[in-house]
Amino acid sequence: MDMKSACKTENCIKCSVKNCIHHTENDSCSAGSIQVGNRTASSCSETCCDTFKSKQ
Repeated sequence: MDMKSACKTENCIKCSVKNCIHHTENDSCSAGSIQVGNRTASSCSETCCDTFKSKQ
């Protein structure tokens, strides 16, 4: 099964960033797709969600 057709972000991606416009009440992401950034990352803490948009 192709993950692109099987996964809806709000069912697959958990997120605790409450000040993002894509954050849902059940700590999920409602964006249609996500982009994770920092190509040179060597640990989880060096990555970031490039899809993030502040609610403010």
